[in-house]
Formats: sequence, C-alpha cells, structure tokens
Amino acid sequence: MEMISIEEALSLILKNGRPLPADESALDDALGLVLAADIISRDAIPSFNNSAMDGYAVQAADIASATPEKPVPLKVVGDVKAGDVAGVAVETGQAVRIMTGAPVPVGADAVIRVEDTMTEAGQERAAFEHGTGASDSLSPILALRSIPAGRNVRLAGEDVKPGETVLVAGQTLGPADIGLLASLGFPKVNVYRRPHVAVITTGDELLEIDQPLEPGKIRNSNAYSLAAQIKQAGAIPVRYGIAADTPAAARELFNQALAECDVLLTTGGVSVGEYDYVKDVLADIGAAKVFWGVAQKPGKPLGYWTFKDRHIFGLPGNPVAAMVSFEEYVRPLLRRLMGQGLLFRPAVTGVLVSNVRKRPGRVHIIRVQVEKKGAKYLVDSTGPQGSGILRSMVLADGLAFIPAELELMPAGSEVTVHLITHPEDH
Repeated sequence: MEMISIEEALSLILKNGRPLPADESALDDALGLVLAADIISRDAIPSFNNSAMDGYAVQAADIASATPEKPVPLKVVGDVKAGDVAGVAVETGQAVRIMTGAPVPVGADAVIRVEDTMTEAGQERAAFEHGTGASDSLSPILALRSIPAGRNVRLAGEDVKPGETVLVAGQTLGPADIGLLASLGFPKVNVYRRPHVAVITTGDELLEIDQPLEPGKIRNSNAYSLAAQIKQAGAIPVRYGIAADTPAAARELFNQALAECDVLLTTGGVSVGEYDYVKDVLADIGAAKVFWGVAQKPGKPLGYWTFKDRHIFGLPGNPVAAMVSFEEYVRPLLRRLMGQGLLFRPAVTGVLVSNVRKRPGRVHIIRVQVEKKGAKYLVDSTGPQGSGILRSMVLADGLAFIPAELELMPAGSEVTVHLITHPEDH
C-alpha cells in the first residue's frame, strides 16, 4: 500500500471542502451555526426610555439638594409598571412610582431608588413592594439623596440602534447572539446548514447492540461512537445500518446514503482482505478516489473519495482507528462545510511522563491524559494502545503524535499533542 503523510491527507480533504449552501434556520435551531449574512437591526433596543430599577421617576433638578437630614418632598402623581404606557407627565415637584422596565414618563429625567425615599411620616417605603392600594402608591414621598440626570434610566437605542450591523457573516451564533436576535424580532436566520452525515458499518461479524453476543460476533459500536462524534461536531448523523460482506449489499446502502446525505462514512472493508469490498464498490458507482492509505497508526487504511459534491470516508473498522480518523480528518471537514473559520483543536507541546516505544515507519497517534502544571503539559499514555481498545479513547483528553522515524521517545521528550476535549482555536 502506497501511503501519504498525515499532512498531505488533511490538505487533500480540506481542498475539497467548501461551505454548504446557506439556508434559513429557525432561531431555536441556530445555536452553533455560522451566519451567512450580516444582521442589520430594524429596531432600537430598547425601543423607549425605561427604568433600570424599582423607584420613582423624577426631575433630577428637584432633588439636587436632598440629603437624609434635609429630604425633599415630592407629590406622587401616577403609577407605571412594565408593559404600561405612562399616562401622566412629571412636572416640577412631582414623582411617578415606576417599576423596572416600565417607560419613563414625559418630563422625568432620572429614577430614584425606592430605598432612597421615605413617606412624609418618616416610614420606609415597604408598601412600595408589598402594597397595591392606590392611596398607598400615590402618597407623597421624601427624597433622601440627590441623583444626576440620567441615573437609573435605560435610554432608547443604548444597546442597538436602527440600521446598525449587530452580527456579521461568518460569526458562530452563541446563546447571547440568539437572545439578541430574538429581541430584534428575527424568528429565522440565514446560516450555513448542518451537513447530514451517513454512517454505514460493514461486516457479517456485526450484531445490533441489543442482541446477545454469539461466537465470532461483535456489537456494532462504531455506528454509535461515530454518530456521537458527528453530533458533537454540530452535524446531523444518519445511521443506515450494517452492510453485509457482499458488493451488492454495500452498493445498495452507499447509493441510498449518497442520494440523501452530504458526507458518507463507512467503517471496515477498506483494507486488503478478501471481503474488503468498499474500494471496489465506490469505484463501480463512480466515486473518485483522492487517496487510500495514510502513514499513521491507528488508521493506516483510511481512504477518501468524492462523488459529485459529496464526501466519502472509508474509515477502518477498529473502533479506536475509526474514532481517531474522525477526529483528525472528518471533524475539520464538517466544520468547514458549516462555514466555521476555526477547524482544528488546540495543538500544544507536551512532555512525556513515560517512555514510548514503537516500530519506525509510521506516525503513532497515542491516546494520552494531559495534565497542565504551570506552563507545562505533562502527557502520559492511557494504557494499552491497541486500535480495538476503546477504553484508550474513553480515558483520553489528548492525542500525542510520535514521529514516524523514531523507535523510542524517552520520558522527558517533547511531543505534539492535540487537545481533543477543547474547542477549536485555529
């Protein structure tokens, strides 16, 4: 098998990756998606001057001399709560009782906190919070301190102005962005859509996961681990089941998946065994081979094809090899298809805690646990590294890359590590 390098394989894959066509998404479904067009506000947010807290709307000049020792009396002429329209103006010597979020009445230019007022009888304004009677809410008050004009008033348009570009194309939507879009009245938004990713596992040895084990059989774990990785990447997994070890069975499922999905992942059947039909079937249906075979372990028989505007990955059948190959090659492509600008997990230089031995010739991708101590990343193997030992991935928060030419990397050596539990940063 003629193998290419990890770097060449990744470059060839991403060269074929372009964002999928943009489409409208319901706002509830847009979290984590990338905007395909700028968002320009049609409204001011807030759309009216409103109170930042419970208190009294006043003219600041009226209470400029107020102190606890020399309070200023004010006549309460109205009451306004959130959702109301202030039906009375504030004139000199007057106040309007106001709740958080309520419109500031005409004539008022500040809101004094309820805690900074008292009744003329010298009682604290507990009734403000607990009473609902009109005679109570409109009884005169004493202002106990001065406040400047504008205090506790949220001005119309102080957050967003009409015609302002508030979010830009290429931006990934987070929870705050979703809230802003909701406040601006956007029930739908133009985004790059999520790819649909088909998962087809191959092999007569596979059982569905609810079936009891039989001699020579294994459960179809790859369909579930890959679907979980697809979801974690932000795409939509579509499981098509198990293809039996015949070309006809594989061809039927491949054709169906390529008619319905943007990306096809197959597992197993891509090596050189007598029943490894995947490469032949893909050639028969017209898929164009980009490469087959990467100088790495695990994942040596990884293959990548294109079919029209579709992407096809022939992943190895061993669970760890399939997951590592997804992490390093499929995930970056899916992010590019979704318009993401950051494609790759953080890459750091780690220090090996223990010796690592291997055969020279291929890059070994070791599953490791990473501990940061000061400025250093200490990395150690998760244990046995066989490509069928799924617990080596369960325990891992990093992948360490041991250079192809080396046979031994002693403890203390520096090694490149991809932090697979961290979000992409480049």
